[in-house]
Amino acid sequence: MTKKPAKAPSLGEKIYRRLRADITSCVLTPGDTCTEAQLAQSYGVGKAPVRWALAALSREGLVTARPRQGYIVAPVTIESVNDLFGVRLILEPPAARLAAGNADIALLKSLHARVAKGWTAGDRRSHRAWVDANHRFHIEITRAAGNARLTRLATDVLEESERVTHILISVYERVRPMASEHTDLIAALARGDGAAAERVAREHLEHTRRIVMDALLGDARVRRAGRVEAGNFATAPQRP
Repeated sequence: MTKKPAKAPSLGEKIYRRLRADITSCVLTPGDTCTEAQLAQSYGVGKAPVRWALAALSREGLVTARPRQGYIVAPVTIESVNDLFGVRLILEPPAARLAAGNADIALLKSLHARVAKGWTAGDRRSHRAWVDANHRFHIEITRAAGNARLTRLATDVLEESERVTHILISVYERVRPMASEHTDLIAALARGDGAAAERVAREHLEHTRRIVMDALLGDARVRRAGRVEAGNFATAPQRP
């Protein structure tokens, strides 16, 4: 039986991907307002594909429709960030255990080298390349666990985390040292030590969460850059 060729994405789907990338990379920052007309002009298309894209993003919770005002890019909340790390801690350390002895070590080292290189302050393209390399590093580990559903879940959570990462690296230098912990994780994966890989992955995520939550709760620059909303959240659960 002849396999049918993959269906080409519609214009609405293409605009959805571009708009979603602009939201997750904070080209459109949390709290920004926009209209169909503004976005159509910006992307050089008609309103119909923009309307389709906004409807899809609205279902994901990335934008919210405001009657007679257009759309607002969803704010980042302290609660949502803490919840994302909670999910990552459930998914990623066990995935690292399963990936031990199975991971593509050469690929992980290559991705780590890109992360360790850092980024250029104020350069959005550089920021995006760093975030993409860092997130792909984590996704490749879950892929090596051999569970496609787990990889999809981890990818979704990491994509939701991108906005916070972009906000942090734009103003917060303490993010840079986080990548150094990747080397211990690569070493554990390479020698097939599942218990060590799980432990290092958990410690890395807990350390990252402390840095992120400290920044969101205590640094006014971060809150201004990302229009972060605290809501009713007072502090993040942390280890001593």
